[in-house]
Amino acid sequence: TLFRSTCLVGPWRCQLRIALLGWWWCLRVFMAAQKINEALEHIAKAEKCLKTSFLKWKPDYDGAASEYAKAAVAFKNAKQFDQAKDAYLKEAESYENNKSLFHAAKAYEQAGMMLKEMQRFPEAVQLVEKASMMYLENGTPDTAAMALERAGKLIEQMNLEKAVQLYQQAASVFENEDRLRQAVELLGKASRLLVRARRLDEAAVSLQKEKNMYKEIENYPTQIGRA
Repeated sequence: TLFRSTCLVGPWRCQLRIALLGWWWCLRVFMAAQKINEALEHIAKAEKCLKTSFLKWKPDYDGAASEYAKAAVAFKNAKQFDQAKDAYLKEAESYENNKSLFHAAKAYEQAGMMLKEMQRFPEAVQLVEKASMMYLENGTPDTAAMALERAGKLIEQMNLEKAVQLYQQAASVFENEDRLRQAVELLGKASRLLVRARRLDEAAVSLQKEKNMYKEIENYPTQIGRA
């Protein structure tokens, strides 16, 4: 209604607004096209890094991973999330081939975030879980636990059971590292979801474990009531 009245009061203003919107849209399309071309250039460089020859016996996996990462960022900036996901997966594969598990895991997580942007949450969670396993294998359990927690948050609204499993796994990793405060926080999240899902027997077991853990950190009387 406001736009209509503006056009009636001053048609030239209406035309100017339409022209500006058209210019802005064209600029966005142009910038996206530039980013896509930039990404494709990085993909070509990555593929060149992976080629071998008579004088180059081994692929340059580090170089390829770096170029795939740049391609992924460019695709992401152009809102081409599916292509960005593929580039991140290729980055992860290159790092895996070079035995760089931590960086491979990071790339898998980023690929998962691209799936999140496309509302493909179960697939996103699978990739974040894969990343967490690689963090564990790499000897960085804290990062693994945080990845599992992020995966739980991703899926919580669609699949309570999966979220509970992820929070419990993350809590277990933290507990193994004597990070009891982080572990008990995640157990609390799992307990509340179990109550919401009416899985009361499991909720009771989870709450008891949470209570015992609070005892260990000498903090439980003031905090167990929140569950």
